[in-house]
Amino acid sequence: MKQDRYFKSASFPLVAFLFAKGEQVAGINPTDNPTKKEFSYILTPRLQELVDLYKFGDRNDPELLVNVYLYEQGRRQLLDRLND
Repeated sequence: MKQDRYFKSASFPLVAFLFAKGEQVAGINPTDNPTKKEFSYILTPRLQELVDLYKFGDRNDPELLVNVYLYEQGRRQLLDRLND
């Protein structure tokens, strides 16, 4: 079985969190829902760790904290890329 080398998500809050943690978007793709897009990342151990932390981590874990400026900057940049 071939393992996918990309992580894909349509969750905008997760994508903004990953941006604030320094992860780079590899691509943005359409989905079956015309109002949604899917963000792709090259799958790395660090990326998988961040995704697991975001989805399943203890909400008091300090690794979940992000700089609000970076989060907002990422949110704006990602929205700009969606609207291109």
